[in-house]
Amino acid sequence: MRYQLSCEDVEPNHWVAWALDLPACFSSAQTQADAVARAPERISAYYSWLSSHDSSLPLITEPVEVAIAETFHSFASAQDPEYLVNAFFADDRRPPGYWDVALALRLLQWTRQDLLQAIQSATPAQLNQPIAGEVSGSIAGIMKHIAGAENWYLNQLDSALDRAGLPDDPLDMLTAVRANTRAQLVKLVGDERITLNCGESWSARKVIRRALWHERDHTQHIAHLLAQL
Repeated sequence: MRYQLSCEDVEPNHWVAWALDLPACFSSAQTQADAVARAPERISAYYSWLSSHDSSLPLITEPVEVAIAETFHSFASAQDPEYLVNAFFADDRRPPGYWDVALALRLLQWTRQDLLQAIQSATPAQLNQPIAGEVSGSIAGIMKHIAGAENWYLNQLDSALDRAGLPDDPLDMLTAVRANTRAQLVKLVGDERITLNCGESWSARKVIRRALWHERDHTQHIAHLLAQL
């Protein structure tokens, strides 16, 4: 089985190789070469992840091969030098169809189940414990970051909740944002809009791609941090 990868450095020393034919499937590393090298393993793990949520879905047994189809190098926005412009791949131009949105809603349900499972045994003290070197400060901070980023993605299509009105509790914030995300995604079937923010292009498909990646990526990070506490 051969998969095409679209690669980008989402931030310094953080490359992501996206298997765009497999929503929510990605490989991360400090370099593009390492992200691509890890991609076959991550693709196989992706099928296992799907099967863990729906046992009727098959695992793959064929060897996985990958090839780079597109590479994007991030850059500082001319309008705001602190804003890093991330990739808008050729595939992001395709308006999502009915089944694209239906699949995204199902996958978002599973990424949220994974997040809740990761924190289910954590005490409030563990969730709020300051973590040295963690940009978001604590696991609770990461949870709020997940919700805030998802809401920000939707804001690129004028579909976000008012940030000032979001709950302060991390779980309540996640719940409120996700309810809006699910409601808005249904409206994005066939949406052809491409918007610009600080020189970065956004579309409905890109919003879906980023939201799925962001929650999966940070859930894995949270699980790793909790294992160390």
